[in-house]
Amino acid sequence: MSKDIETILITGASGHIGQSLVTKYLDQGFCVVGVSHRNPIKPVKNLTSIVEDLSQHEAGSRIIKKAIAAYGRIDFIINNAARQDVALIENEKSQSILEIFQVNVSSIALMYAEIAKNSYGVQSIVNISSIEAGNARSGHGVYGASKAALEALTKSAAQELAPIRSNALRLGLIEREGIANAWPAGVTAWEESAPLGRMGTITDVLAATDFLLKAPWITGTVLTLDGGMSAVTNW
Repeated sequence: MSKDIETILITGASGHIGQSLVTKYLDQGFCVVGVSHRNPIKPVKNLTSIVEDLSQHEAGSRIIKKAIAAYGRIDFIINNAARQDVALIENEKSQSILEIFQVNVSSIALMYAEIAKNSYGVQSIVNISSIEAGNARSGHGVYGASKAALEALTKSAAQELAPIRSNALRLGLIEREGIANAWPAGVTAWEESAPLGRMGTITDVLAATDFLLKAPWITGTVLTLDGGMSAVTNW
């Protein structure tokens, strides 16, 4: 691989947002390491696919080592994979709680730990968070708690790993095919309440992620992308 070609690691690469991120950075000329849970991504030039279950012990460390084995360095990381179970607290099971935190927080903490020992050339890390980290929602308690923990981890890593930049993107409701039919009440409520009157689009997410990833003087920041929803009073 040419030393001039930068490498980016993207988790959750087979999902709605992840696929778009992979395409964006391939189009920009990056070498991309795409991490997915079950099925490898269809191979194309400059794309290496890793299948890894982030709920498993030491998955975060293994991903970093596999990416280095493929390209020799990692310039950028986007942690997009997440587990979002919906359950009332009274119905939560210990195994599910452990796995949600393993996927959403622990695996990323292990990535940071691996990078702290040997930077591997990493310049910047962006973790995809959720407005539920700061806005409680019934049935999303454990998921929201995991994202709040991720944001705390992001800020601590910004201090400990500097000059590697560490930031998070806190997302609101993002448009995807079929969401209006699957959750009509939620979509309607969102569009009626958000000041900008719509869900976010993939274009919005890609632009914000790319900005945070490459901004040279931003670290330890959580950028909210929610159409103004977090500015709305809820009483």
